[in-house]
Amino acid sequence: MRAPLLRPKFWPGHLAMLVATAIAVGLGLWQLSAWHGHRAAAERDLVNQPAKPLSSVMTGDSAFPGDDVGQPVSFSGRWTGQNLYVDRDQHGRRGYWVVTALVVDGTSSAMPVVRGWLPHTGVPAPSGTTSVTGWLEPSDGDDAIDDDPHDDVLPSMRVASMVEHVPTDLYSGYVVGKTVTADGAGTTALTRVAPPSTPGVSAFTGLRNLFYAVEWWVFGAFAVFIWVRWCRDSLAADDEVLEETPA
Repeated sequence: MRAPLLRPKFWPGHLAMLVATAIAVGLGLWQLSAWHGHRAAAERDLVNQPAKPLSSVMTGDSAFPGDDVGQPVSFSGRWTGQNLYVDRDQHGRRGYWVVTALVVDGTSSAMPVVRGWLPHTGVPAPSGTTSVTGWLEPSDGDDAIDDDPHDDVLPSMRVASMVEHVPTDLYSGYVVGKTVTADGAGTTALTRVAPPSTPGVSAFTGLRNLFYAVEWWVFGAFAVFIWVRWCRDSLAADDEVLEETPA
């Protein structure tokens, strides 16, 4: 960098390079922070945290809050009066989760509640009102095929499959019951279902944000490259003018 490049006519070019580089570096750091944030959220194990009111975490019309997987929640409502059974092995034994939807107080939507596990189906459905505390979980994402869509046995805990069996709108997730009070259907006879363990963080978690960060830094490096070429061309042009100017 020689003295001629410090003349005022070159200042706009230098300023443009500094602004472009600063923006690219800043946006890259922002995307890198988002990548770390997504991975940190995926690593959180919330099962032992204090329970939050369900209404403060999600509503019947909202998408499932991905950062709150395993969050203990509490709510009350009225049972819909129909059990569903989801194929789930427990400790190597074949059986079913007993699931009943609960219309949450103050809403028109029902939350599917895993009340417990049994090796068979056909238990009485609860009725009346109750209070529930449990762990919030997302709907299963598999495409398991239901061999008999007209019975009350489901191959997976997929909320979209439950819609055909429950005569009310459903939340976009479900709750694994920890305590269910005054259900009037013998929940104590069911084997308690443990909270699902937090899955390991996938290598693909937040990967798009990491790619965006690298992309912004490449843009910044390209801006510096263009600036260096511009400086060299400007100096070369000045040298040609000096050579052509008579002494």
